[in-house]
Amino acid sequence: MNKIKPEPHRNDATQSPSMFRQQRTVTDHISSLTVMKNKRKMWRHMLLSGAVTALLLGSSTLPVSIAHGAGAMNGAATVTAASNSSIPSSTIAKGGNQAYPNIVFLGDSLTVGYEPDRKASSYDGFTVRLKEQELFRGRATVDNEGILGLTSSGLHNYLNAITAGKKVSTSDIQSNLPGAARTLDGASVAKQIRSANLITITIGGNDFLNALGSLTALPQDLSGLNLEPVISGYETNLKAIVDQLIALNPSATIVIADQYQPVPAVSGAGLYSNLNALAAQFSEIVSQTASSYKAQGKDVRVAHIAEAFKGNELSMTHIAEGDIHPNASGYQSIAVAFSRAIWGENGYRTPPTSVNATDRTIVYTNGRLLNSSTPPLVRNGRTYVALRDVTTALGARVVWSEQTKQATVTGSSKVIIPLNGNAIRVNGQNVPTDAPAFVQKGKTYVPLAVLADGLGYDVQYVKRWKAVFVRQ
Repeated sequence: MNKIKPEPHRNDATQSPSMFRQQRTVTDHISSLTVMKNKRKMWRHMLLSGAVTALLLGSSTLPVSIAHGAGAMNGAATVTAASNSSIPSSTIAKGGNQAYPNIVFLGDSLTVGYEPDRKASSYDGFTVRLKEQELFRGRATVDNEGILGLTSSGLHNYLNAITAGKKVSTSDIQSNLPGAARTLDGASVAKQIRSANLITITIGGNDFLNALGSLTALPQDLSGLNLEPVISGYETNLKAIVDQLIALNPSATIVIADQYQPVPAVSGAGLYSNLNALAAQFSEIVSQTASSYKAQGKDVRVAHIAEAFKGNELSMTHIAEGDIHPNASGYQSIAVAFSRAIWGENGYRTPPTSVNATDRTIVYTNGRLLNSSTPPLVRNGRTYVALRDVTTALGARVVWSEQTKQATVTGSSKVIIPLNGNAIRVNGQNVPTDAPAFVQKGKTYVPLAVLADGLGYDVQYVKRWKAVFVRQ
């Protein structure tokens, strides 16, 4: 059998989306399909004609070994798939309300949240959505250490530097990353990992893209490929990665994603069947690795992200545009799978449909929906909330003085809030504010900043739901 020499497939989180077109043996072909609109039309034609390029096996999927037809997964799933039957009971968390206040995200382009033709500052991947899920349970401090194009060996090397507490260049953990090399602070990340309650990992897709990188097209029959070195290398690296994380933080929950397969059925029945079979085998490596640690009493779980993509490859990825990465629906599905692995079958939460339908800002206090007849108001682009409703729900006491026209809130701090004033008083100290409180229909409204700066509450706004999360 021909052995295919891996070639570096690189990028890092500081690069622009255009920099993601790496790996020259594949990328020359990729770029011709993605850069311009007329090339995208060519790509769609290629899909319909069954001509599938090696691009399709990009940084987030990919085969492990060739077992012709074995373990192939058939059928379709919806975006809300990942039904409980597809997730082993051993991976279901016991506590749906358990808080993970410190979360570290490790991995490749999925962790970064990459989407083509989108600025890095606007990435809206699964990690953003997991932070939102944590807001239902507690405060959320997150650190995203994702690196585009990262392989399992690159993550292993990165963790070596993290364990040693050393600074390391991206060029040292994995060669030929596109763009200028940047320095990673191993000591800082080690501190994050040691403090983490939850660590997520997406890794492995680039290993297999590199193995197939010398191909310009994939045949219907992949049985001639020898990917055994990739299998053994990935298994070895994955175990080393988990070992390193456990050594740094024995008590953290670790959740590893399996791999989705982005090639649609229109690529050809034989190829589609083979790739699904390979994806299933790859996912089995992740499951077996997690099981081996669980047998040792370690909390290592699997986020089964792959199943929902089957039959929905065109609607859940950018494949029709020449890119294998998830779109918004795909990242949403990944967030659901991670949530279910972390918090259980109904782990992914959203505000009630009836509340969302009102198209107004809603408030959660300590994770519970605030039922109030006085909804938040927006003035000059700022959100104001009814002071008494929120503070009472959080256990504070509010006293209104008609004489001085000010409210005194007593909780963990004592805060005096005058009407139409340019400052509030926190434990005897003046704190300037450019958004004064006001009264409307007998209710005192204060800006969210007052709750955060004056009362020390954690205040987070989630745009997709128009929801404010306030927590002591």
